Amino acid sequence: MKLALGTVQFGLDYGISNHRGQVDKAQVADILAQAAHLGIDTLDCAGAYGNSEQIIGEILTASSQQTNFNLVSKIPALSRGQSSIMEYFSQSLTNLQTDTIDTLLVHHADNLLSHPNRETFFQQLQRLKSQQRVKRIGASLYNPAQLIALSEQYAIDVAQVPLNIFDQRFIADNIISLCDKKNVKLHVRSLFLQGLLFIEANKLPRYFSPYQDKLNAFFELAKHLSCSKLTLALAIVAQDLPNYLTSKALAIKTRDVIEKVVVGVCSTEQLTEIVSAYQQAKKLPVSAEELSMLADQRLEFINPSLWAV
Repeated sequence: MKLALGTVQFGLDYGISNHRGQVDKAQVADILAQAAHLGIDTLDCAGAYGNSEQIIGEILTASSQQTNFNLVSKIPALSRGQSSIMEYFSQSLTNLQTDTIDTLLVHHADNLLSHPNRETFFQQLQRLKSQQRVKRIGASLYNPAQLIALSEQYAIDVAQVPLNIFDQRFIADNIISLCDKKNVKLHVRSLFLQGLLFIEANKLPRYFSPYQDKLNAFFELAKHLSCSKLTLALAIVAQDLPNYLTSKALAIKTRDVIEKVVVGVCSTEQLTEIVSAYQQAKKLPVSAEELSMLADQRLEFINPSLWAV
Protein backbone atom coordinates (compact mmCIF):
# COMPACT_ATOMS: atom_id res chain seq x y z
CA MET A 1 0.00 0.00 0.00
CA LYS A 2 1.65 3.19 -1.19
CA LEU A 3 -0.98 5.44 0.39
CA ALA A 4 -0.01 7.06 3.70
CA LEU A 5 -2.33 9.04 5.94
CA GLY A 6 -1.62 12.74 6.36
CA THR A 7 -2.58 14.17 9.75
CA VAL A 8 -2.56 17.96 9.41
CA GLN A 9 -6.39 18.02 9.48
CA PHE A 10 -6.29 16.37 12.90
CA GLY A 11 -4.69 19.45 14.43
CA LEU A 12 -5.54 22.35 12.12
CA ASP A 13 -8.34 23.71 9.94
CA TYR A 14 -6.44 22.94 6.74
CA GLY A 15 -7.21 22.95 3.01
CA ILE A 16 -8.81 25.37 0.58
CA SER A 17 -11.77 23.01 0.06
CA ASN A 18 -12.09 21.88 3.69
CA HIS A 19 -15.40 23.20 5.03
CA ARG A 20 -15.48 20.89 8.06
CA GLY A 21 -12.61 22.45 9.99
CA GLN A 22 -10.35 20.49 12.33
CA VAL A 23 -11.36 16.84 12.69
CA ASP A 24 -12.59 16.02 16.20
CA LYS A 25 -10.89 13.36 18.28
CA ALA A 26 -13.62 10.74 17.94
CA GLN A 27 -13.47 11.02 14.16
CA VAL A 28 -9.68 10.81 14.24
CA ALA A 29 -9.95 7.53 16.15
CA ASP A 30 -12.37 6.17 13.55
CA ILE A 31 -10.12 7.30 10.69
CA LEU A 32 -7.03 5.66 12.21
CA ALA A 33 -8.92 2.40 12.75
CA GLN A 34 -10.21 2.49 9.17
CA ALA A 35 -6.72 3.25 7.83
CA ALA A 36 -5.31 0.20 9.60
CA HIS A 37 -8.19 -1.90 8.26
CA LEU A 38 -7.48 -0.73 4.69
CA GLY A 39 -3.81 -1.63 4.94
CA ILE A 40 -2.35 1.86 5.39
CA ASP A 41 0.79 1.52 7.50
CA THR A 42 2.24 5.06 7.65
CA LEU A 43 1.12 8.26 9.41
CA ASP A 44 2.64 11.52 8.23
CA CYS A 45 2.87 13.74 11.32
CA ALA A 46 4.57 17.01 12.28
CA GLY A 47 5.05 19.16 15.34
CA ALA A 48 3.71 22.10 13.33
CA TYR A 49 0.31 20.42 12.82
CA GLY A 50 -1.33 21.96 15.89
CA ASN A 51 -2.09 19.34 18.55
CA SER A 52 -2.39 16.48 16.06
CA GLU A 53 0.57 14.49 17.39
CA GLN A 54 -0.82 14.60 20.93
CA ILE A 55 -4.23 13.44 19.72
CA ILE A 56 -2.67 10.63 17.67
CA GLY A 57 -0.50 9.52 20.60
CA GLU A 58 -3.47 9.35 22.95
CA ILE A 59 -5.59 7.37 20.49
CA LEU A 60 -2.87 4.91 19.49
CA THR A 61 -1.90 4.26 23.11
CA ALA A 62 -5.50 3.75 24.19
CA SER A 63 -6.14 1.34 21.32
CA SER A 64 -2.70 -0.34 21.41
CA GLN A 65 -2.22 0.42 17.71
CA GLN A 66 1.32 1.84 17.82
CA THR A 67 2.73 -1.25 16.15
CA ASN A 68 0.27 -0.88 13.25
CA PHE A 69 1.79 2.34 11.95
CA ASN A 70 5.16 3.67 10.90
CA LEU A 71 5.37 7.25 12.18
CA VAL A 72 6.89 10.11 10.23
CA SER A 73 7.47 13.39 12.06
CA LYS A 74 9.11 16.72 11.22
CA ILE A 75 11.27 19.30 12.96
CA PRO A 76 9.53 22.72 12.69
CA ALA A 77 11.18 25.72 11.03
CA LEU A 78 14.24 26.81 13.02
CA SER A 79 15.19 30.44 13.54
CA ARG A 80 18.74 31.65 12.92
CA GLY A 81 19.48 31.71 16.65
CA GLN A 82 18.61 28.06 17.25
CA SER A 83 21.29 25.38 17.35
CA SER A 84 19.46 22.14 18.18
CA ILE A 85 16.60 20.01 16.94
CA MET A 86 16.52 17.82 20.05
CA GLU A 87 13.84 19.70 21.99
CA TYR A 88 11.40 19.38 19.09
CA PHE A 89 12.20 15.72 18.54
CA SER A 90 11.72 14.92 22.22
CA GLN A 91 8.40 16.77 22.26
CA SER A 92 7.15 14.78 19.28
CA LEU A 93 8.09 11.52 21.00
CA THR A 94 6.27 12.65 24.14
CA ASN A 95 3.18 13.69 22.21
CA LEU A 96 3.13 10.51 20.13
CA GLN A 97 3.82 8.46 23.29
CA THR A 98 6.59 6.43 21.68
CA ASP A 99 10.35 5.95 22.10
CA THR A 100 11.19 5.72 18.40
CA ILE A 101 9.78 6.70 15.03
CA ASP A 102 10.40 5.46 11.52
CA THR A 103 11.32 8.73 9.79
CA LEU A 104 12.36 12.19 10.97
CA LEU A 105 12.31 15.04 8.46
CA VAL A 106 13.36 18.67 8.64
CA HIS A 107 10.15 20.51 7.77
CA HIS A 108 11.96 23.36 6.00
CA ALA A 109 14.80 22.16 3.78
CA ASP A 110 16.51 25.55 3.96
CA ASN A 111 17.38 24.73 7.57
CA LEU A 112 19.79 22.17 6.11
CA LEU A 113 20.87 24.32 3.17
CA SER A 114 21.38 27.87 4.42
CA HIS A 115 20.98 27.95 8.21
CA PRO A 116 24.19 28.92 10.11
CA ASN A 117 23.91 25.70 12.14
CA ARG A 118 22.92 23.40 9.29
CA GLU A 119 25.86 21.04 9.82
CA THR A 120 24.99 20.70 13.50
CA PHE A 121 21.38 19.89 12.66
CA PHE A 122 22.39 17.14 10.27
CA GLN A 123 24.87 15.70 12.77
CA GLN A 124 22.04 15.53 15.28
CA LEU A 125 19.86 13.73 12.75
CA GLN A 126 22.66 11.25 12.10
CA ARG A 127 23.14 10.70 15.83
CA LEU A 128 19.47 9.91 16.31
CA LYS A 129 19.72 7.43 13.46
CA SER A 130 22.86 5.78 14.86
CA GLN A 131 21.10 5.52 18.24
CA GLN A 132 18.19 3.80 16.44
CA ARG A 133 15.74 6.37 17.76
CA VAL A 134 14.80 6.97 14.13
CA LYS A 135 15.31 4.61 11.22
CA ARG A 136 15.55 7.20 8.47
CA ILE A 137 16.23 10.92 8.10
CA GLY A 138 15.53 13.54 5.47
CA ALA A 139 13.67 16.73 4.64
CA SER A 140 10.48 18.18 3.25
CA LEU A 141 11.10 20.05 -0.01
CA TYR A 142 9.37 22.48 -2.36
CA ASN A 143 11.42 22.16 -5.54
CA PRO A 144 13.89 19.85 -7.32
CA ALA A 145 16.77 22.31 -6.83
CA GLN A 146 16.54 21.72 -3.08
CA LEU A 147 16.70 17.96 -3.58
CA ILE A 148 19.74 18.25 -5.82
CA ALA A 149 21.51 20.52 -3.33
CA LEU A 150 20.64 18.34 -0.33
CA SER A 151 21.75 15.12 -2.00
CA GLU A 152 25.10 16.72 -2.86
CA GLN A 153 25.74 17.67 0.78
CA TYR A 154 24.07 14.98 2.87
CA ALA A 155 23.18 11.32 2.92
CA ILE A 156 19.41 11.54 3.31
CA ASP A 157 17.01 8.61 3.15
CA VAL A 158 13.67 10.28 2.48
CA ALA A 159 12.50 13.46 0.77
CA GLN A 160 8.90 14.58 1.02
CA VAL A 161 7.96 16.41 -2.17
CA PRO A 162 4.93 17.86 -3.98
CA LEU A 163 3.57 15.89 -6.90
CA ASN A 164 0.22 16.11 -8.61
CA ILE A 165 -1.47 16.20 -11.99
CA PHE A 166 -0.18 19.76 -12.59
CA ASP A 167 3.12 19.64 -10.70
CA GLN A 168 5.15 16.85 -12.32
CA ARG A 169 8.64 18.22 -11.62
CA PHE A 170 9.70 15.38 -9.33
CA ILE A 171 9.09 12.62 -11.88
CA ALA A 172 11.50 14.16 -14.38
CA ASP A 173 14.21 11.80 -15.64
CA ASN A 174 17.07 13.56 -13.87
CA ILE A 175 15.30 13.57 -10.49
CA ILE A 176 14.32 9.90 -10.61
CA SER A 177 17.86 8.97 -11.69
CA LEU A 178 19.32 11.05 -8.86
CA CYS A 179 17.07 9.43 -6.25
CA ASP A 180 17.93 5.98 -7.56
CA LYS A 181 21.66 6.75 -7.47
CA LYS A 182 21.55 8.29 -3.98
CA ASN A 183 19.04 5.74 -2.62
CA VAL A 184 16.54 8.44 -1.68
CA LYS A 185 12.88 7.48 -1.36
CA LEU A 186 10.18 10.02 -2.19
CA HIS A 187 7.10 10.61 -0.07
CA VAL A 188 4.63 12.52 -2.22
CA ARG A 189 2.33 15.23 -0.85
CA SER A 190 -0.02 17.89 -2.25
CA LEU A 191 -1.59 15.31 -4.55
CA PHE A 192 -4.93 17.13 -4.56
CA LEU A 193 -3.52 20.68 -4.24
CA GLN A 194 -5.35 21.14 -0.91
CA GLY A 195 -8.59 20.05 -2.59
CA LEU A 196 -8.38 22.61 -5.40
CA LEU A 197 -8.89 19.84 -7.95
CA PHE A 198 -12.34 19.10 -6.58
CA ILE A 199 -13.82 22.61 -6.38
CA GLU A 200 -16.48 23.26 -8.99
CA ALA A 201 -15.31 25.62 -11.73
CA ASN A 202 -17.93 28.26 -10.91
CA LYS A 203 -16.91 28.27 -7.24
CA LEU A 204 -13.18 28.79 -7.69
CA PRO A 205 -11.68 31.88 -6.01
CA ARG A 206 -10.86 34.68 -8.44
CA TYR A 207 -7.15 34.11 -7.80
CA PHE A 208 -7.27 31.00 -10.02
CA SER A 209 -8.73 32.77 -13.07
CA PRO A 210 -5.36 32.80 -14.93
CA TYR A 211 -5.20 29.01 -14.53
CA GLN A 212 -8.81 28.26 -15.49
CA ASP A 213 -7.86 26.74 -18.85
CA LYS A 214 -5.60 24.17 -17.21
CA LEU A 215 -8.21 23.33 -14.57
CA ASN A 216 -10.84 22.97 -17.29
CA ALA A 217 -8.55 20.61 -19.20
CA PHE A 218 -8.34 18.43 -16.09
CA PHE A 219 -12.12 18.48 -15.63
CA GLU A 220 -12.68 17.64 -19.32
CA LEU A 221 -10.19 14.76 -19.30
CA ALA A 222 -12.01 13.20 -16.35
CA LYS A 223 -15.27 13.45 -18.33
CA HIS A 224 -13.61 11.97 -21.42
CA LEU A 225 -12.35 9.01 -19.40
CA SER A 226 -15.70 8.63 -17.60
CA CYS A 227 -13.95 8.71 -14.25
CA SER A 228 -14.11 10.87 -11.18
CA LYS A 229 -11.74 13.79 -10.72
CA LEU A 230 -10.39 11.91 -7.69
CA THR A 231 -9.49 8.86 -9.79
CA LEU A 232 -7.78 10.99 -12.43
CA ALA A 233 -5.84 12.92 -9.78
CA LEU A 234 -4.54 9.64 -8.36
CA ALA A 235 -3.44 8.32 -11.76
CA ILE A 236 -0.22 10.33 -11.60
CA VAL A 237 0.99 8.05 -8.78
CA ALA A 238 -1.12 4.92 -9.25
CA GLN A 239 0.10 4.10 -12.75
CA ASP A 240 3.48 2.48 -13.33
CA LEU A 241 4.55 5.59 -15.29
CA PRO A 242 6.25 3.71 -18.16
CA ASN A 243 5.44 6.42 -20.67
CA TYR A 244 6.53 9.47 -18.70
CA LEU A 245 10.12 8.49 -18.97
CA THR A 246 12.65 7.81 -21.68
CA SER A 247 13.36 4.20 -20.78
CA LYS A 248 11.68 1.17 -19.27
CA ALA A 249 14.46 0.98 -16.67
CA LEU A 250 13.64 4.48 -15.44
CA ALA A 251 9.96 3.56 -15.29
CA ILE A 252 10.76 0.68 -12.96
CA LYS A 253 12.95 2.97 -10.85
CA THR A 254 10.17 5.55 -10.60
CA ARG A 255 7.85 2.94 -9.16
CA ASP A 256 10.48 2.04 -6.57
CA VAL A 257 11.57 5.61 -5.78
CA ILE A 258 8.04 6.81 -4.95
CA GLU A 259 7.57 5.00 -1.66
CA LYS A 260 4.53 6.73 -0.16
CA VAL A 261 1.69 8.98 -1.29
CA VAL A 262 0.39 11.13 1.56
CA VAL A 263 -3.36 11.88 1.53
CA GLY A 264 -5.35 13.80 4.11
CA VAL A 265 -8.99 13.16 4.99
CA CYS A 266 -11.68 14.48 7.33
CA SER A 267 -13.77 11.30 7.57
CA THR A 268 -13.67 7.53 7.17
CA GLU A 269 -15.90 7.90 4.11
CA GLN A 270 -13.32 10.12 2.40
CA LEU A 271 -10.55 7.65 3.20
CA THR A 272 -12.48 4.69 1.83
CA GLU A 273 -13.31 6.69 -1.30
CA ILE A 274 -9.65 7.56 -1.88
CA VAL A 275 -8.47 3.97 -1.45
CA SER A 276 -11.15 2.77 -3.87
CA ALA A 277 -10.28 5.49 -6.40
CA TYR A 278 -6.59 4.60 -6.09
CA GLN A 279 -7.35 1.02 -7.12
CA GLN A 280 -9.41 2.30 -10.06
CA ALA A 281 -6.65 4.72 -11.06
CA LYS A 282 -4.23 1.83 -11.49
CA LYS A 283 -6.38 0.56 -14.37
CA LEU A 284 -7.43 3.90 -15.84
CA PRO A 285 -6.89 3.94 -19.65
CA VAL A 286 -5.15 7.30 -19.70
CA SER A 287 -2.16 7.97 -21.93
CA ALA A 288 1.13 9.55 -20.94
CA GLU A 289 0.49 12.32 -23.43
CA GLU A 290 -2.86 13.16 -21.83
CA LEU A 291 -1.33 13.42 -18.38
CA SER A 292 1.84 15.22 -19.44
CA MET A 293 -0.22 17.90 -21.20
CA LEU A 294 -1.63 18.88 -17.79
CA ALA A 295 1.82 19.64 -16.34
CA ASP A 296 2.32 23.29 -15.42
CA GLN A 297 5.43 25.20 -14.37
CA ARG A 298 3.77 28.31 -12.90
CA LEU A 299 4.69 28.27 -9.21
CA GLU A 300 1.86 30.66 -8.32
CA PHE A 301 -0.45 27.87 -9.44
CA ILE A 302 1.25 24.67 -8.31
CA ASN A 303 2.71 25.89 -5.00
CA PRO A 304 -0.11 26.46 -2.45
CA SER A 305 2.19 28.43 -0.16
CA LEU A 306 2.20 31.17 -2.82
CA TRP A 307 -1.55 31.36 -3.24
CA ALA A 308 -3.09 34.76 -2.44
CA VAL A 309 -6.45 33.33 -1.41
